[in-house]
Amino acid sequence: MKKWLILMLALLPLPAAANLTGLTFITEEYPPYNYRQNERLEGISIELLERIFAETDTPLSREDVLYYPWARGYDTALSEPGTVLFSTTRTEQREELFQWVGPIATNKVTLIARRDSGIQLHDIEDVIAGGYRIAVIREDIGAQRLQEAGVPESQIHAAISNVSALRMLERGRVDLWAYGEDVAFWLMQEEGLPAADYIPTLTISESDLYYALHRDTDPSLIARMQAALDHLREQGVFNEILGGTTIAFNTEEYPPYNYRDDNGRITGSATELLRTALDDADLDADFRLLPWARAFTEAQLRERHCVYSTTRTPERESLFTWVGPLVSSTWAAFALEDADIEASSLDDLAELRVGSFREDAVGQYAANQGVPIIVASAERENIGRLRAGLIDVWVTGEQAARFLAEEVELPLRRLFVFNEVDLYLACHPSVPDQFIARLQAALDRALVDMEAQQ
Repeated sequence: MKKWLILMLALLPLPAAANLTGLTFITEEYPPYNYRQNERLEGISIELLERIFAETDTPLSREDVLYYPWARGYDTALSEPGTVLFSTTRTEQREELFQWVGPIATNKVTLIARRDSGIQLHDIEDVIAGGYRIAVIREDIGAQRLQEAGVPESQIHAAISNVSALRMLERGRVDLWAYGEDVAFWLMQEEGLPAADYIPTLTISESDLYYALHRDTDPSLIARMQAALDHLREQGVFNEILGGTTIAFNTEEYPPYNYRDDNGRITGSATELLRTALDDADLDADFRLLPWARAFTEAQLRERHCVYSTTRTPERESLFTWVGPLVSSTWAAFALEDADIEASSLDDLAELRVGSFREDAVGQYAANQGVPIIVASAERENIGRLRAGLIDVWVTGEQAARFLAEEVELPLRRLFVFNEVDLYLACHPSVPDQFIARLQAALDRALVDMEAQQ
């Protein structure tokens, strides 16, 4: 009956005065959904709320939203009529405590460990049996789920903030951190901690995030707010805020990581890993295969463009926002199998004709070591140039060299290895932070699954 009344009220025309100005809005630090940056509130739920204000002719903005620690905001929303708390996980235990408008997004809460800890969890019983110390935020869904599962209070350590909890994990004061996965990996990036050093070990909750309103809130306001949110969803505003389908993922012909198969589909180990992560994060991207120099330049200069598989170098670090690592690449020098060439280091190549291709990190690295490089427009050209005797040595990723040489049945001899690097997705800074954070978290989950299957 209650739901029917709300639906009817949403369909009836409401007077102009029936806006949301009588409500008090409270949020916390929970990026990428809501957070404070340079004293200004940002995030998915903040942007949605401002759109809701416009839809309901409410003369409010993000400047009118209160910013509280989570526990204080949660207690206020429980006790003070007219309060809206967000972003709040909707659970069975909380269902009757609030009225709800949403959903905003799906939130996966996991137990996160340092990768070097070696912690492996199959269920909550492993957590209890291991006696692991777990950082939580008081009244946060992570803390509540652990309590409901019977984890002893002695194992639960309350932190004053999410950053504090992250630092507790980093410094070994706790073994695990129970928190929203997207948010946790976002914070790692913000705090300058390598996301690859941390790993999600066990999902303890997967629920939707909502605007939670005090249970005595006027049902007509609930209906008006929900109707506005539903209209925004129909208009595609959610996709717009999350980065939508307009992010371009540029790549090149660089097998086995990224290449076009016989059916014209872009594939490869790095490509398929990105597709898996995009699906898991409910994101989308437009994959494009281009010459490397163009793919790299577009990601550097054009908004909402990314490029992979890209070596993360000091020179490139500030040019992009990085997601990864995707795969590892071993750099080596190659000659024809029967070539009368002996070399054991880059110094031995100084008098030889050495091939690479435009904007390639391998060739740039060798050039910086004093090796004269003959540059091709694409990596595949170096196979033909080596066979034709136009170059003596080819410097490239070992996996790519083996793949391309086998493709044309060209016997190669590896002279020496000179570096090993991780390859990443590099994105123009205009790609939304929410998109980056969600993709990174999903990528980490995919890598964990791959390790478990090996």
